Amino acid sequence: MTSNLMEQYVKNTKSFLKSFTKMFFAEKYNEKISNEFIETYIDSRIYSYGEDKQRFFYRRIYASLTKRKKELKKEYKKIDEKVLEDNLKIYQFIFYIDGVRPITDLEEFVRTICSSRKTNFDVKDAIKNFQGRVFKIIKTYLEEKEAFFKKYETTDFLLDIEKYTLIDNTYKVDIKYNFRIPYIYSNKVINEVYNEGRVYEDKLIIEYILLTVVCIQDINKGNFTTKYLVDFANTLYTKQSKLKQTIKVINNAAIQDKIFLKVKYKDFEENKELIYDLMKDGFRFAIILDNSFKPTIMNLRKLSIFKYMLVPEKYQHIEKIQDAERKLNSVVIYE
Repeated sequence: MTSNLMEQYVKNTKSFLKSFTKMFFAEKYNEKISNEFIETYIDSRIYSYGEDKQRFFYRRIYASLTKRKKELKKEYKKIDEKVLEDNLKIYQFIFYIDGVRPITDLEEFVRTICSSRKTNFDVKDAIKNFQGRVFKIIKTYLEEKEAFFKKYETTDFLLDIEKYTLIDNTYKVDIKYNFRIPYIYSNKVINEVYNEGRVYEDKLIIEYILLTVVCIQDINKGNFTTKYLVDFANTLYTKQSKLKQTIKVINNAAIQDKIFLKVKYKDFEENKELIYDLMKDGFRFAIILDNSFKPTIMNLRKLSIFKYMLVPEKYQHIEKIQDAERKLNSVVIYE
């Protein structure tokens, strides 16, 4: 059974934020307000929602949190202003803990948190060994985060990520195996098995999992612009259960924004309703032209729903695409 790594990653992050803020504020902890800020943080940190005019990633997130604070002040008129202000200020620490900004010395950073808690947040409850507890919860979170990524490291399969020439922030992705196959099989037989039928479908699931990890690492660095184009098995159109299992891996708004599934024009024509439904659910596709596609103005306009249009070298109407390229909404990539 496949799982959605980004959903699990978000769940882990939320769980830490709730534990950390609850411990930090102790008796002054306001669950409702804290959760409001956590949701805003996740939306901005993971999904890049909200304020995007700031140059630096942490400032963009902080701008979203500040805006949410003003909204909460109107929504919860009886809430003390300091509760809102403190729930905003705590993110000056969370930015470092969650990797938005780097920690140079964890022990010194923990001492700063504990000192500021008394002086700037006015939280003076006597919790035994509070500094040690803060150090432990942060260290555990950082170790669990590292373990999350290491869990999906493998030497058996390698992602081949290659930038498309002259196309900004766009990469072609394939997966290669790195294990021995008995010599009784020829390279031709191996390639046929590896790129057809059930083996090919299962290979794609592994590829999507490994690429999701890459996407999460991108997002951790505030990189929301890099896009990845990956293969999609046309045999999945008639296998509803296997299709759901496969796309579940990338069924998350943040991941869907970065991964584009490549489909041939012929397959698109034969499976329009299914592809349209998947698009409505947030999945992105790149169209590969084949000789069945006639590049009339009307037909090209119909393909404007695709951000990327892939034109193979052997496509017989390639010159017409080149002539019309400037008028197209899609990014044209010649392969």
